[in-house]
Amino acid sequence: MGKGKKIILVVCIIVFICCSALLLKTVVNEYNNKKMYEELSNLVSTSENIDDETTAPDYSALYTKNSDFIGWIKVPNTSINYPVLQCDNNDYYLDYNFEKKRDARGAIFMDYRNNPVNLDSNTIIYGHNCYNTTMFSELTKYQNIDFYKTSPVFEFNTVERTYKWKIYGVFITTAKPEEDDGYVFNYIYPYMDGENFEGFINEIDKRRLYVTDVDINDDDKMLILSTCVRNLDTYEKGIKTYKADARLVVVARAVRDGESEEVNVKNVHNNKNIKYPQIYYDNKNIENPYKNDEKWYPKEVVK
Repeated sequence: MGKGKKIILVVCIIVFICCSALLLKTVVNEYNNKKMYEELSNLVSTSENIDDETTAPDYSALYTKNSDFIGWIKVPNTSINYPVLQCDNNDYYLDYNFEKKRDARGAIFMDYRNNPVNLDSNTIIYGHNCYNTTMFSELTKYQNIDFYKTSPVFEFNTVERTYKWKIYGVFITTAKPEEDDGYVFNYIYPYMDGENFEGFINEIDKRRLYVTDVDINDDDKMLILSTCVRNLDTYEKGIKTYKADARLVVVARAVRDGESEEVNVKNVHNNKNIKYPQIYYDNKNIENPYKNDEKWYPKEVVK
C-alpha cells in the first residue's frame, strides 16, 4: 500500500471513529432525556383526595425539583408527555432542560407573559422539534388530517386543575418578516379576546390546513402549541439553499364546563385554499392568491 493510500485510510478511520462517537453520544443523550422525563412522570401523584375530574393531580414533587414548574401536557398517540415550565423570558428553556442543565432539546415552556394559574384568553406553549420522538417533534403529526382524526383532544393541566383541549386548527407560518413580505402573523399575543378575537380567528380560518368540527367563542380559553418545521426551506437540485424560520402551530380551545369531550371527526375536511407565507409561493413559483390580503395585527391590551 502506497503512502498516499495509507494516509487516506488513517483519515477514514479517524472520521469513522469521530462519527461513531458522536452518534453514540446522541443516542445516550436521547436515552437519558427520555429516562429523566419518565422519572418525572412517576412523581405525579393522583391522590385519592381528588374530589372531581377538574382537580389537578398532586404536582408538588415536581415543583420541589423546579419552582418554574406550572403544568403538564400530554398528547395522545405521541410521545408528548412532559412537564411545562415558565420563567421570566422565552429564551432560557430553549437551551436548558427541567433540571436546569444545558440541553439542546431545551424544555417545554409557557410564554413568560401568560398567567399560568388562571390562563389568559390565549396561552402559548413552546417546544423544540428535535426531528425524532422527543419534545414537540411529534406535534408535526397534526399536519396529517388522518392523524388529527385519531387525536382531536389532548390534555394540558395547570397546578390547580385539569383541562382537556379540542383542536380547532393547525397551520404553518413563519417568524421572519422577510419570508412573508415584511409581515409576521402574531399568533403568540396573550390577549386574543375582545376586539382581537374576530380578526385572529379569521386569520386562522384562512391558514388552517383542514377545517374541523370544533367551534370557538370569544369567551373560550385558547391554547397555542408552537414548534419549528422545515416545510418552507428552499432546495435546488435536492440541496438545501435556504433554511426558513417556519413554525407549525396547533390551535385548541378548552372543553367547556358540562360539554362532551367528543369531537365529530367525520366532518373534518381539507382547506382548499390555504394561506401560507409568501416564501411558500416563491418556492413553488406560483402566484399568492392572498397577496393583496390585509395584514392583521392584534390590538395592544394593557393588563
